[in-house]
Amino acid sequence: MINIKKLIITLIVVDLLLIALSLYHGNHWLISSQSSFFASLLITLASFLGYKKMVEKRIESGDIPKEDREELDIIEDVHDLYGQERDLKEVIIEERAKIGGFKTAAENLGRSASGAVSLFRLVAYGALFLSFLYLNKNGMLNIMGYLTGLAIVPLVATVSIFFRNKE
Repeated sequence: MINIKKLIITLIVVDLLLIALSLYHGNHWLISSQSSFFASLLITLASFLGYKKMVEKRIESGDIPKEDREELDIIEDVHDLYGQERDLKEVIIEERAKIGGFKTAAENLGRSASGAVSLFRLVAYGALFLSFLYLNKNGMLNIMGYLTGLAIVPLVATVSIFFRNKE
């Protein structure tokens, strides 16, 4: 999991760079980029919280089994490749049975929908939409600034994950 403190510090630094860049582009660019940056941050936070609650509920209900392996084994052998010797055909049959068909896919979609449409996430998307409308109506929308601010949070999160996996 990403170290949250490092991610927040990185986001603050990148936001300060975004503010510094707005000195060159003007006030409308600053307002557009900051409103979309904070809306994007809210959406990311809401998504994280929604899916976290969904996973916790599924663990409590027993849909997701708790790991019975030691933590060091999980780190060294994430997919339990060395846990037991099995025939390739058996593994393929087991994996196909796990995948299931349309019914299993529909059930999984139903279970994960609660995380996708949480109230906090809908409010965050509403803030993004309303900020766009407000800026556009009042003639303060700079579309490049808005898109730049919107892209910062997902890009920083993706780069942070990439560098964490390299360590």
